[in-house]
Amino acid sequence: MPENLRTLKGRIRTARNIAQLAKTLEMVSVSKIRRARTLADTVRPYAERITVLTENAMQSLSPDEKRHPYLKAAPVPARLVLAIGPDKGMCGPLVGNLVRNLAEAMDKHSLLITVGRKLESAGARLAGSRLLASFPMGARLPEYSLVFDLVQVINQQVLAGRVSGLDILYGRFVSYFVQTPTFQNVLPLAPAPAGSRPEDFEPGSAELLSALLPHFLEVRLFDAVVQAFSAEHAARMVAMQAAKDNALDIAETYTLLYNKTRQERITSEILDLANKGKK
Repeated sequence: MPENLRTLKGRIRTARNIAQLAKTLEMVSVSKIRRARTLADTVRPYAERITVLTENAMQSLSPDEKRHPYLKAAPVPARLVLAIGPDKGMCGPLVGNLVRNLAEAMDKHSLLITVGRKLESAGARLAGSRLLASFPMGARLPEYSLVFDLVQVINQQVLAGRVSGLDILYGRFVSYFVQTPTFQNVLPLAPAPAGSRPEDFEPGSAELLSALLPHFLEVRLFDAVVQAFSAEHAARMVAMQAAKDNALDIAETYTLLYNKTRQERITSEILDLANKGKK
């Protein structure tokens, strides 16, 4: 016989169990994506508005007024990179794409902060002692408290003038089936594009900026973390969907082979009985 029936039965059962597990993980990711998209839709208008306000307020400042470290680049070669990724695997090509983009963004002067254990090992390999801190992404919906820890580490470098700016790398959620690694320059803050209509602020742009800048960084970071969380689970949903389909295909293949083998065995036994009857 080409295959032992008991072995085939075990392989069919294993493939179906894998398909069931993949389906469960797929549904968990779908649920988390929905909650994350609801949170992202709540955060994004605030993030966009505070960005527009800070950019427009900068238009009214003279060069002498741009003294805040968020507004001007320190004269040092080092930049700070914040890389945000997942804690766990099974995300298809997402982690690999993020690591590849991180390797392209880093140079010998760059300092690094990572969020997500999958980027921590890659970051340690790329940056070595220049990896300043690493934070877990977590399996639950991101909380705003994570941002406070990130801001504290970032401010230690930016406010002291040790880096010329801040860049963020994260997976941006485009759709359930498209997640794009995105690299953004966050600091120093750029003024509004030329040609945009400046706004009038009371009591004044400088006073407004001093109040807005801490919240600007917090909101931009939280928006990136939520986007990364959404991208992680969208990538995992697609990967688990493919794994489920592959496991079901394997189970079907083994089922056909099991039925064929079983039928051959029955036919062989009937022929043996017939031959014995003739004797």
